[in-house]
Amino acid sequence: MMASIIVRFFGPLKDVVGKDELVVDLQSACTGEVAFSELARAHPRLAEWRASVRIAINLEYAAFTDALKDGDEISFIPPVSGG
Repeated sequence: MMASIIVRFFGPLKDVVGKDELVVDLQSACTGEVAFSELARAHPRLAEWRASVRIAINLEYAAFTDALKDGDEISFIPPVSGG
């Protein structure tokens, strides 16, 4: 069974992917880690960010090991810096 997931990208991740939002179909009960890996396959430069990116599921920070379900919205959030 497939799960349709909305994926949002912020900051430089948006530049890497070329969009701020994608809809992807993944195996149901997959994790944020699996989603990130699948996206990195399509956008190889995304993999460079894995160590520093945070994930949010349905607008709440989560772990990459948390399961995703159909209709979830995930966000990949890079580190924030400023002056």
